[in-house]
Amino acid sequence: MELTALITLALLIEYFIFMMLVGAARGKTGIQAPATTGDPFFEATLRVQQNTLEQLIYVIPSLWICSYFLNELLAVSLGTVFLIGRIIFCVGYRTAPEKRAIGFMTGWLASIVLILSACWGVISSLL
Repeated sequence: MELTALITLALLIEYFIFMMLVGAARGKTGIQAPATTGDPFFEATLRVQQNTLEQLIYVIPSLWICSYFLNELLAVSLGTVFLIGRIIFCVGYRTAPEKRAIGFMTGWLASIVLILSACWGVISSLL
C-alpha cells in the first residue's frame, strides 16, 4: 500500500500547487478576493483548481478501494494517469480553454476505470 500512499500524496501536492497557481493568478491579474471573475486567465486557473477538487472527492477513495480489493499496481497506474491528465488539463486550460479537452478526457477516463475497478474488486470480494 506504500505506492498507493505515494500517489495519493502526489495528487494532494498537485492540488496544493493548483491552489498556489490561483493565488499567483490573483496577483498577476489584480483580482482581489473574494472576487472570482473579471479576467479569463484567472477564471481558467480557478476552474482548474475547482475541477480538480471536485474529482479528487471520488478519485482518492476509488484509488484506495481498488488498491485494497483488486490490485495496487492497477490502482496506482490509473492514479498516475489521472495525475498526468490533470497537468495536461491545467496547462491547456490556462493557455486557451479549448485546449483543455485532452487533459480532461485523460483524467476522466482514468477515474472512470478506477471507479469501475474498485467496484469490481469489492463485488468480487463479496462473492
